[in-house]
Amino acid sequence: MGAMDRRAHNVQYLDPAVQAQHQTTHDVMVIGRHEQHGYLLLLNNRSYGKEFRLPCGKFEHHKIGGEGYYAVAKIAAIREMMWQTGMKLTPSRFKRIYFPAHVQERLGNKVFFEVALHDDDSLEDGETAMSGEQDFWLRLAHNDGYTFHKDLRHAVSALQGTSRTMARALLATEAMYRAETCCLGGVMVKMARKVCDFCGWP
Repeated sequence: MGAMDRRAHNVQYLDPAVQAQHQTTHDVMVIGRHEQHGYLLLLNNRSYGKEFRLPCGKFEHHKIGGEGYYAVAKIAAIREMMWQTGMKLTPSRFKRIYFPAHVQERLGNKVFFEVALHDDDSLEDGETAMSGEQDFWLRLAHNDGYTFHKDLRHAVSALQGTSRTMARALLATEAMYRAETCCLGGVMVKMARKVCDFCGWP
């Protein structure tokens, strides 16, 4: 057996789930929804067209899961929301979205938070939404604009061309359950199936 054959023979298969555990860079995304205007999407103009996305960013942690992991994720969510929109929101307003395990597996190594936006979050000397709302302003640092979408499915459609993960996560919130309000295993299974139906997953 040659040296190359011996190296190939000694290579161990590493399950993708185990590989994910070895990653130290993770994604955090924020679903912001205004009580009147709807879902907040950031907008960038590209040569191939408009690119919509949720406020999002990266954070570092040595492993997936645990209180420390989600605490760091929340700090990153607060930071990115302030950096990308100018809004300085308190930590208590960032609510982690608890997807069923089967759904979270499909979404990958990403943490999602939701934030309820109100009129008094609007900033002075900011920019108005490109979707026409004239009573809400944000200060954009690295985006060309932003839009609000009252209809969830319309927001999902806008995200679909940029990130299927963002689109599927937003769509899945239609069938979302809360860990603190849903503790029955049978209910959790039903909700997971409902999410898969919404997202078109087998």
